[in-house]
Amino acid sequence: MDKDVEKYVKSCHGCQITSQFSHPEPLEPTKLSTVPWQYLAIDLLGPLPSGHFVFVVIDYYSRYYEIDITKHTSSEKIIDSLENMFLRHSLLLSIRSDNGPQFTSKLFKQYLEDIDVNHLRNTPLYPAANGEMERQNRSLMKRIRIAQADAMDWKRELRKYKMAYGTIPHSVTGVSPSELLFKRKIRTKLPEIDCKEDVTTLDEEMRDRDMYAKHKNKMYIDEKRNAHESDLKTGDNFLVKQQYTNKMTTLFISIPYKLVEKIGNQCVVQSPEGLQYRRNTTHVKTYNDRTVSNEKDND
Repeated sequence: MDKDVEKYVKSCHGCQITSQFSHPEPLEPTKLSTVPWQYLAIDLLGPLPSGHFVFVVIDYYSRYYEIDITKHTSSEKIIDSLENMFLRHSLLLSIRSDNGPQFTSKLFKQYLEDIDVNHLRNTPLYPAANGEMERQNRSLMKRIRIAQADAMDWKRELRKYKMAYGTIPHSVTGVSPSELLFKRKIRTKLPEIDCKEDVTTLDEEMRDRDMYAKHKNKMYIDEKRNAHESDLKTGDNFLVKQQYTNKMTTLFISIPYKLVEKIGNQCVVQSPEGLQYRRNTTHVKTYNDRTVSNEKDND
């Protein structure tokens, strides 16, 4: 009888669409590429009070980043900025972005196909899918706010910050982003001891530090969030998180969706109308249908 009561309570529709999420899945750290400037992340930061945006491009291998300050965010402008960067650093293999219109347009898709670049898109409504970009954007915004507060030229201060960031050893890799990208030290105003290091040894040490830092971070976050592998199964019904609009908004859409596919911590769900959406597994949870539960019990 206790189990019947528990099933009945868990199948309360109103409770399910307003209650919190289940435990998230374990963190999946990004694998480090073998060479620099092959796997990039791109994003638009803004709009800023001046009406400008900052187009940010990050190399996953070195953590080096490029910026382009602009008032235009069209696909044409993004392609133009990328082409200038490719002239300096060469083409790449893969690029990751969010689902902004300039990154999902037919023009941008065709451009990447023409230069044979794989396009990966973040799971919608889940910025944490690209943690490296989120961290860099926070740092850039902090620098801009400081410049504005001190009545300084924020564009110039951003360039100075970029130079400092690129030439200082990274907290994870232990090597400056510029040195990892260009395979040489970049000259600054600070005096340095001329010490030549073997590039191969430098790469191996950096990889070890990167792997250790990501593993340590994964263990900490998984334990803090009480993460564990989900039991999501294709064909089952699930509730999907909806965007907050007002204080009366429920956490989940009231109509259950069906799970079509699950790859890692991403899944594809389908609405009753047949529309499919990509979501992170932390944004869906199993729906307990009271009617189905009662039918199974009667059988």
